[in-house]
Amino acid sequence: MKHKIEILSAVGLFQGLSEQELASVATLTTTRELASRNELFHKGDQGSQVYVVCSGRLKILTTSRVGTCVVFNTVGPGEVIGELALISGTPRSATVIAVEPCVLLVIERRDFLAFLRSRPEAAIRLLVILADRLRGVNEMVEDTLFLNVSPRLAKKLMSYAERYGERTSSGIRIDLKLSQEEWGDLVGTTRESINKQLRNWASEGMLSLDRGYVVIHQIEGLERIANQVVL
Repeated sequence: MKHKIEILSAVGLFQGLSEQELASVATLTTTRELASRNELFHKGDQGSQVYVVCSGRLKILTTSRVGTCVVFNTVGPGEVIGELALISGTPRSATVIAVEPCVLLVIERRDFLAFLRSRPEAAIRLLVILADRLRGVNEMVEDTLFLNVSPRLAKKLMSYAERYGERTSSGIRIDLKLSQEEWGDLVGTTRESINKQLRNWASEGMLSLDRGYVVIHQIEGLERIANQVVL
């Protein structure tokens, strides 16, 4: 129970709750483990649960009828997943897959809605979370329409360096192991385009690949590329 309370206290949605209130929320949760590359839920599924990520990271994506994949976001410890379908009562709007082994806290719909009714300030914080995610989707659409692959990838690498970066003696290591195909899904392009761009930047000394992880050596160079606005 103490471990669950510590996890919930770090979640923005539950900030401001007393330890007793956090304990009450913790009693509503169950624990679920998810192996790497396994689905948490699929687009179109009925949404009856909301999830809090304890450890590991997951990607949120959608796939077209012909198999084209677009990744909207990745989420990690302290973040909430699945709240949109839960609140609206509609099917899941995206698929969520574990990027690495994950542990999650699960809250049933009836319990989550009861919590929001009893804590209006939490409902407001949830609206902020949803607005931030919508803003991120809007930015992704704009980037896909108005930027070529190079600045799109540079922006994504900078964003992930800020969220998951670890400073090392050689640069900033993005502590999230993604394949080139997955990087392509994140910026809306092919694995071949990602491979070509990463090789070009590696030859220029801007970054390197370390056993599947990206290490950025020249963050200023990526920033200049990310700020390009011409097609």
